[in-house]
Amino acid sequence: MNDLIMIVDDTPTNIDILANTLKDQYRLTIAKSGHTALKRIEQQLPDLILLDVVMPGMDGYEVCRRLKATARTQDIPIIFITAMEDAEHKSQGFEAGAVDYIIRPFHSSEVLARVQTHLTLRRMHLALDEKNRIIKRALAEKSRQLDALISNLPGMVFHSRFEGNTWQMEFVSDGCTRLTGFNTEHFTEHTGSHYSLLADPTDQNRISRELDETLEKKEPFEILYRINTASGHEKWVLEHGVGVYDRSGNLLGTEGVISDVTDKQHASLALVRENQELKSKIMHRDRFGGIVGISPPMQKVYDLITKAAACDDCVIVYGPSGTGKELVAKAIHKNSNRKENNFVPINCGAIPESLFESEFFGHKKGAFSGANTDKDGVLDMADGGTLFLDELGEISLSMQVKLLRVMDGNGFIPVGGTELKKPDIRFICATNRDLQQRIREKKIREDFFFRVHIIPITLPALRDRKEDIPLLIEHFFNSYPKNHNNTRLTPEMIESFMEYSWPGNIRQLQNMVYQFLVLGKLEFIDPGTLKKGVLTKESGPAKTLKSAVEEFEKTYISQLLSRHKGKKSLVAQVLEVDRKTLFRKMRRYGL
Repeated sequence: MNDLIMIVDDTPTNIDILANTLKDQYRLTIAKSGHTALKRIEQQLPDLILLDVVMPGMDGYEVCRRLKATARTQDIPIIFITAMEDAEHKSQGFEAGAVDYIIRPFHSSEVLARVQTHLTLRRMHLALDEKNRIIKRALAEKSRQLDALISNLPGMVFHSRFEGNTWQMEFVSDGCTRLTGFNTEHFTEHTGSHYSLLADPTDQNRISRELDETLEKKEPFEILYRINTASGHEKWVLEHGVGVYDRSGNLLGTEGVISDVTDKQHASLALVRENQELKSKIMHRDRFGGIVGISPPMQKVYDLITKAAACDDCVIVYGPSGTGKELVAKAIHKNSNRKENNFVPINCGAIPESLFESEFFGHKKGAFSGANTDKDGVLDMADGGTLFLDELGEISLSMQVKLLRVMDGNGFIPVGGTELKKPDIRFICATNRDLQQRIREKKIREDFFFRVHIIPITLPALRDRKEDIPLLIEHFFNSYPKNHNNTRLTPEMIESFMEYSWPGNIRQLQNMVYQFLVLGKLEFIDPGTLKKGVLTKESGPAKTLKSAVEEFEKTYISQLLSRHKGKKSLVAQVLEVDRKTLFRKMRRYGL
């Protein structure tokens, strides 16, 4: 038979809502006042009560107190359902004896879930009470029942005595044979700790240290270690135990249970290995979305992008102009749970101060001269998605205050409007400025800085990741729409690319590649970096980009090996690659 729920409420609408929510799963009884509820409960006990607070005659708190004061009704779970949400009313409800407190308006699923939870807890309490009554009636068989229970427990129950700095196992359950393969006498006839009989030798010092620390604090202990069974197999076990002390606090012994957790530990170790392999793959990939690079600094950037995409905290991307800050922002958005919603980029430095509020917050028709229609701002467009604030350091102090309110969840009001809007936005910011210096110059508010500086990602300048240049060149060659593999770079050009300082970073590199594809020559801004002046397409047979890069690599590695007298570890450090990668390239080029 379904559980009986009593609804106590003086408002018909509230009763109807609750009744419609519960009627398919439970039997219901309705009382429209506290007095009526008490009278009906005398006739039939409900399994749970949903109780309103504010009612004429007797409020819900008084009804709850009376029920809790009577032995026959004190165990009935009572849930208050009310529109009063302040902490004082909640505290008063729990002090009266309620088990839960639901605020109107509510979701039907919330009420069903909480009702089910407290009914389950009530059944558990009733079952426990029944067990206690059975135990009391069967007191004469307590010893036999306890022995049977211990013998059938999974694992090994033990009690050890500590006397004169010596351990002696006094009791071990029959479960020891299933766990270890040894009989009980193997432990009880041995003088000394059971760890010396069971634990893997490499774990024993750690076990002893952890046990001593917890026993000194008189705290329960939980120790994970390996054992060697009678058949020679290794198992993982988890030991839960407590110290036993006399009234003076002196240690008398320990008791607890040792359980087999081999399968769980193997699964955990497999998961750790899988995570390590995944991290290794992430740390050695040559691109992330539209970002290209295999250098160690870029691997760190990829790792930070992955972590940032997994949360909703504010991100700020630092880096010189042309390093790809917007690409990082897009990568975070596309790998987050907001990827189906808008990514809205906004260049803060391109917005005049007078238009900042209108651009960000939108405006209502007639808010100012020329406002002929309502207009959404970028905050409206980014609702549910990501707002990318480029050149963050250019935002005025007054706008920082207003944006800070939005970031803190306090919302905004459109220009000329009255309605408060609270959008759900993930903020990603970017700047090529030193924001801490801007704080000292009173150009950036300190509270605004700390609000945006939660997950900082710093992009390296291209001159600090030159090993990525061949990859970037190949990427730009492949992405140029009119290049049909007819235009090739010479090794001398690749070398010049590698030697150049790239003050304009990746943007400059892209433009240089496109210039070469269109004009057939390279003109570096700083002529001092070119050994042969302007470089043009080679007149002989054309080389592919791949062959040009490989020829440069072979020559460069050969030069380094000669310079460092064949010491491969030093060459690998200079190249910032591992020895395995260096050996592979040396075999490929016959070095």
